[in-house]
Amino acid sequence: MSDMLRKRLERAKCALDEVNRALGRHPGTLPSDVEDSLRTMASYSKDIDDCIDMLETRKAARQFLSGLESAVDPDDCVPLGSTPVKYHHARLIGLQAYMAITWALADKITHMVGHVLCTPETALNPMARVQLLSHFVNRDKTKKTTATTHCESIRQTFGWPIGLSYAIRNHFVHEGAQSHSHGFFESNSPASGFRVSLDGWREIERRTEDNKVDQSCHRVGAAWPTDLRVDLRVTLDICEREMDDALGVLIVSAFGLLRDYAGLMLGEDQ
Repeated sequence: MSDMLRKRLERAKCALDEVNRALGRHPGTLPSDVEDSLRTMASYSKDIDDCIDMLETRKAARQFLSGLESAVDPDDCVPLGSTPVKYHHARLIGLQAYMAITWALADKITHMVGHVLCTPETALNPMARVQLLSHFVNRDKTKKTTATTHCESIRQTFGWPIGLSYAIRNHFVHEGAQSHSHGFFESNSPASGFRVSLDGWREIERRTEDNKVDQSCHRVGAAWPTDLRVDLRVTLDICEREMDDALGVLIVSAFGLLRDYAGLMLGEDQ
């Protein structure tokens, strides 16, 4: 899954490198403020390197979750570094780490692309950085902030898996996957693996729909499990695949557009 996004990140970085080279071929052609703006955007090449490194961090967090229930000792503990911890504690820690990294990566990419695809008021607002869900998925917000082609196509094609992942992230990172009326997982026992309770999943679906997406907002023919509750890891793998695709579309289209725009402004087609 991350291989596709890595390739698109590298492709976007090449586009930024081309902007720098084009500016170097035509010094003084553009007003200084315009040239400075383009160079600032091209400097996101380093941020793309950071994103590529974060893919490996996310991969390590996901690998920790694989087979976790099979690693328990007779006391229902699993190793966490040099310390044995209860299975359900390790499950929570691992999922919090994975979801936090997943959405840190998404936030970093959408912050960059927002400078090309969103309105100046949105992109340059230091108090509210551009985010994947609020600026490219939630229809009530995107229609005021984002280019029409991107806000509608991203929402309709990837909105449901993005919304699910966001709702799960918030529940784990902000609430510790705890609810006053029900547990998120079927039990704390290793035997339950990563199976989500019916009430827990209904809450995630409700929160997802609150962000103005529904179950029709996904790619035609995208492979989904029959029951998303059976193993949360499988569901998150699918959400990761779809989010990676959406983020790749955004960053390549944004910086490809920037490359072409800079080339035209510099008269490279003449």
